[in-house]
Amino acid sequence: MLEEKWLDIAGDSLYCLSTPIQDSRETLVLIHGLGESHLCFADAIDWLPNYNLVMFDLCGYGYSPASVMSHTTETQAKRILQALEQLGIEQCFLLGHSWGGDTSTLVCDYDKQGVIQGFINAEGGLHAENIILSQVIAEKYAELNQHEFSQWVKGEGFASRFTMKWGHGAGVKYLSSVRRCEPEVLGETASQIYAQHSTQDDRGVVAWGQTYENLSIPTAYFWGTQSLKGCNRAIEFISTLENVAFEGANHWVQNDPARFYAEVDKFILNVLKK
Repeated sequence: MLEEKWLDIAGDSLYCLSTPIQDSRETLVLIHGLGESHLCFADAIDWLPNYNLVMFDLCGYGYSPASVMSHTTETQAKRILQALEQLGIEQCFLLGHSWGGDTSTLVCDYDKQGVIQGFINAEGGLHAENIILSQVIAEKYAELNQHEFSQWVKGEGFASRFTMKWGHGAGVKYLSSVRRCEPEVLGETASQIYAQHSTQDDRGVVAWGQTYENLSIPTAYFWGTQSLKGCNRAIEFISTLENVAFEGANHWVQNDPARFYAEVDKFILNVLKK
């Protein structure tokens, strides 16, 4: 039976959905992206039955109310480490999608206790070429007042610009999550992601990407060839990393759950063998 709880993290309420934690199984923690929720990883429950699975809704997203403290990516990452400690999870693997990959990068960087055994970054914004969605949302957030932006997010504006146009299942899940999130938090987060453009080095690699490539734990970058079509500099950088390319896949590489979670399982097993 699945378990859900709202963890009290320094006055913030953090939603957690998990399978029963069994000591005999490896634990995988899954972190969603910008505007998302645990829904983007729901298929993991079917495809990874032999793992302890832990999913969070970051503050301001999904079932987690807005923070009383901060919505910066750095604070969200520290909150995850506090949640793992509260849950009694001493070792786990981490999987983050999109902005969840960025957040998880910081979780790994802040982890001084060796909790994270290995990390899969699925389509995180390592390079200036692959944070375009954040740019559009950030520009709308700057252009509109709070009420107008909320209407754009919850109404037809966001849907017609993105999810309805995409016409795939992941987009339907995404829209459901976006309409549940706090618009102001979405705008703040997108603005911080887009601000990473100003941190890029001469390769176009942004600060979070530089942090990612210097992590000392085992890592793998999962990416879709359709998602990064034409992003030649980003692909060139990714080729220098341990990576798995999903041919023809869009930004939601988990859209093909059979292959995606098979690759997740393979990564974890390879780390455990070493």
